[in-house]
Parts: sequence; C-alpha cells; structure tokens
Amino acid sequence: MALTRYRYSLVAFGLLGALVVAEQARATFTEQPVTIAAPSATMQPLGILPSGHPVVQVSIDGSAPKRFVIDTAASSTTIMPKLRAEMPGLVAKLSDDPLNGAGGRTDVETTVAKKVEVAGHVFHSPELMLLPPGPTDHLGVDGILGADIIADFAVEMDMPGRRWRMTPKLEAGMLEGLNASVPFVLDDMRAPRLTIRLNGVEVPAILDTGARGTIINWAAAKSIGLSPDSPGLAKASDIKGATNHAMPSVEAPIDALTIGDANVEGRKVRVADLPIFKVLGFTLQQPAVILGIDMFADRRFVIDHPGLRLHISPPPAPAPKQP
Repeated sequence: MALTRYRYSLVAFGLLGALVVAEQARATFTEQPVTIAAPSATMQPLGILPSGHPVVQVSIDGSAPKRFVIDTAASSTTIMPKLRAEMPGLVAKLSDDPLNGAGGRTDVETTVAKKVEVAGHVFHSPELMLLPPGPTDHLGVDGILGADIIADFAVEMDMPGRRWRMTPKLEAGMLEGLNASVPFVLDDMRAPRLTIRLNGVEVPAILDTGARGTIINWAAAKSIGLSPDSPGLAKASDIKGATNHAMPSVEAPIDALTIGDANVEGRKVRVADLPIFKVLGFTLQQPAVILGIDMFADRRFVIDHPGLRLHISPPPAPAPKQP
C-alpha cells in the first residue's frame, strides 16, 4: 500500500521534541531574500538552529523559500502546523497509517503539493505529511525535508562552513579532505543504516540528521559495560517526540564513537528503550543507535545515497596558541 511508508515517517524527527530549546529556535540565515538556484554543484546556504539541526531553504508551490530541517531518517517531507496555516489551499486527507514518533503513535494527514523546489531541483506532485501540533513546533521551522526528496542524491553538509548541496551524483571536489568512509544500506523507509563503534564495540545505527542528540538503547549500553546503576550516568529530561508522548532517559558519557576511521571523542549519549527502536525492527536484546547530528557538528560530510557510502572529514585542527 502506498501509504505504508507513513507508518514510519519521522522516525528520527520525533526525537527532536526531547531536545528542543525552550525558546523559538531561529536558523542563522541571512535576512536578504533568497532565490532557489538552478541545479548545479554550487553550495547553498545552510542554517544551523541553536539545537544544532541543519536547516535549508525549500519552496512549496512557488512560495518564498521556507526553512526545513534536513532529516535523513524521516521517510516523508513534512509541513509543520504554522506553514499549513499559511497555505489554506492545501487539500488534506487522513493517512491510513499513524505516525510513529519517538514515544508513541498519532494520526496524521497528508496532502499533495503541486511542486517542491530545493537546491535548484523541482519535484512535481509530491505527497507531503501534515504534522499535528506538538513539541517540535518550538523549533520555529516550516517543515522537514525527508528521504522521499533527498535519498536519490548525494547530499553534502559543511556544518562549520554552513553550506550544503544536493547533486544527482558525486561532483568533483565533494570528497576532498573527507578521509573517512563507511558503507551503508537504505532500509524500507530509505533511512541510511550503518555499523559504528561505541568504545570499540560494533553496533548497528540509523543515520539521523533530524535528531539533535544521539540515542542508544539499553542493549547497546550494556554492550559497552553500562547498566542503570553504573557510575557516571545522570538522569536526563524525558524524550518527547512529535506524538507528544514522553519516555524517560539517562545521559551517559562515552570515550569514543567511531564511524569508519572518523573518531568523535568526549561526547555524551542518551540511553532509552524508545518504542521507535521496535518499529525499526530491533528487539530489546539487540543493540541499536540513532546517530544524531551532534556527532557531525564540527565536520563536513557527504551522504552519497546513490553510492551508498558516508564520507566524513576529520575535526578541524585546533587553533594555534597565542604567544
């Protein structure tokens, strides 16, 4: 059934509500009007929310550019309630399948747009999800750019440089300086699945640029020697997703998270047995990780969907000490 994919939409974006800042988070785009560029390898502006989420310019049905979070683990491009209110001409219908967010399920509606324009590419008659009101509204963005749009392209994001591009295949220069590379597969929702290492232990992961923080289940935590009574764990805020449900979590430090040859050191992860892990096909006994954008905040990386590889730069060199 065509709408089956919506059962799993916003797998990752549902996590945003747990980690969103209390104030409305405005991306750091220039205030000057922006025109959607012609398709090319030219880099486009990339906004970064205070929460760390990457935000790009998207036009719906010829509108002025709107602000959408790039979410590699959301199967469907999605319109937030505020933007929906600004587009009264949208014709909505109830989806046959509910939305599975980080903490639970809720009914959703969909609509068919005339066209979506992003990074110079035009997509005609896409079916978009209409997200109900929820914690993610505090992000202050207009929508979510999902796998239905981006998963046919090579997507480059330069987080420190605040630039990005989306090309049908790898372009010259895209991989310059990206010395770590790891294969991935696209699952039924077209989310990238790969193997990473936590403190040297291999665990399966979902690459999720729509999740502010990396989240592991308790099976993954136990694989690296952590238990609920381990020293160093701290109670964290509940994870509230797009569905308004909440799940308790704890925060744990890790020595290193390794993606291919790229090491991310000295970070913390959330630990929680979210219902979404079951939706993703993991049992309580199977280690699993939702790999968030926090692990890429100081990197440039390329998600080569056609080539099924993730390429990552090393972290920037530390600034020289002043004499």
